[in-house]
Amino acid sequence: MKKLRTLSAIAAAAMAVSMIPVSASAEETYHAYIGVQSASFSFRNAWYEPSYGKGVTGDDGMVYFDQITGWDGPTAVSKGGVFTDAEITGDGTYTVSVTDFDFGSDESLNLLFVSTDIPLDSGVTISDVKVTLDGNTKYTFDEAYLSPDAKEYLEPMCINIWNDDLGKEEGLFGYVMPENSIELTFTVSGLDAAAEEAPAETEAPAEEAPAETEAPAAAEETTAPKTGNAAAGSILAVMAVAAAAAVVSKRK
Repeated sequence: MKKLRTLSAIAAAAMAVSMIPVSASAEETYHAYIGVQSASFSFRNAWYEPSYGKGVTGDDGMVYFDQITGWDGPTAVSKGGVFTDAEITGDGTYTVSVTDFDFGSDESLNLLFVSTDIPLDSGVTISDVKVTLDGNTKYTFDEAYLSPDAKEYLEPMCINIWNDDLGKEEGLFGYVMPENSIELTFTVSGLDAAAEEAPAETEAPAEEAPAETEAPAAAEETTAPKTGNAAAGSILAVMAVAAAAAVVSKRK
């Protein structure tokens, strides 16, 4: 029974170590996607948006996130769109883009942004967000303006006609409605530092593991019979002393 208790304690300690959570900032790869909406509400939404985000297939069979989705009355239709998304594996400069789209007669954009899966509390910063339309750089945000509506992830905004800080319908920069391509380039920093700190966070419990498993103590526990023999020897010694004392007493 003692051996079973010892093995159970070791197994429980191993499970506790394996269940230690890893910090979100220690993820190896994050992702970034271009988001856009035109004046007639042709769009690609943020990746996490429940109705039209990544992985959502409509009743009409359309995978909305893989296209610019427009409208023919109440019916969703494809407006084309070839996307270049980005895998973010560390600090550096990345670009997301869309080409081969058809915004019809629209003359302006309602929204233009970068949708990432980098958590807001990751310690990562995004800067130098450059807007390039049809191959021409239109504006650079030295510090990314993060959407106040994105509650979980970093989401730099470049155009939002409902946002005062981005100039509303007038915008922060003059532009012509893009015909061929839209690119958003940005710089990520803070991921490398987070990755360096991550091992220290996950190793701390490992240092406590020996104390929890108490391997040497378990070994002593399994040799209980030896401990019992030693106790018996002590009792015999006491009895021998008592017997000798009795003999001396009788002689007296």
